[in-house]
Amino acid sequence: MKRIDLLPPEQRVKASRERGLLWAILILVAIVVALGLVFVGQNSQVNDKQAELDGLTAQTSAVQQQALALRPYAEIQTTRTAMTQAAKGIYDSRVPWSTILQEVSLVIPENVRLQSLSGTVPLTMLPGPAVPPAAAGAAAATTDLTFTGTSYTHKDVAEFMTRLGLIPQLSNVQLASSTGAAATSTTTGTTATTGTPTVTFTVTASLRPYLMSPPATVIQGAAQ
Repeated sequence: MKRIDLLPPEQRVKASRERGLLWAILILVAIVVALGLVFVGQNSQVNDKQAELDGLTAQTSAVQQQALALRPYAEIQTTRTAMTQAAKGIYDSRVPWSTILQEVSLVIPENVRLQSLSGTVPLTMLPGPAVPPAAAGAAAATTDLTFTGTSYTHKDVAEFMTRLGLIPQLSNVQLASSTGAAATSTTTGTTATTGTPTVTFTVTASLRPYLMSPPATVIQGAAQ
């Protein structure tokens, strides 16, 4: 049988509109629910990230507090390292007097007799604050080692100076003075004896400068 719609046309239009409105409401509710779920999920992620950030901030603060507490020990270690390096530099730049004297004893000619030997360390080779240019120039003009002695001939003095020039720690070997004494005669009973003539000399030399300057003894931060 054929179904016959007995509703008036106005009612059918109204019912159709109501069904469309109902579907629109359902779709809107679904969209709101979906947006709500998305908001809840994003809010949960934001809360998790915020909690993680708070934890990292707390850890950073704790590490900073530990670093602040350990700072005095770090300063002590820095000062200790600087002092160790300064001590090593002073040791490495020391003047090896024992070695120099040993080498001098090995190069003295047989006919040369030393009467005195004096030595000083120039300011430019002493550890400490930097030497002013004027003082450094004056120190460079002075002699560091002075040898005084006697020999039989001037040739012996020249040989002694040549041998001093072979010592690695010495430089600028110069003859300050050299005077010869006449032979003396002594008479014992009926026998006359003629003494050997002698030469008195003074020789100067300079200590060879270091390849590297001596370190400063003032430790930065040591007075804190």
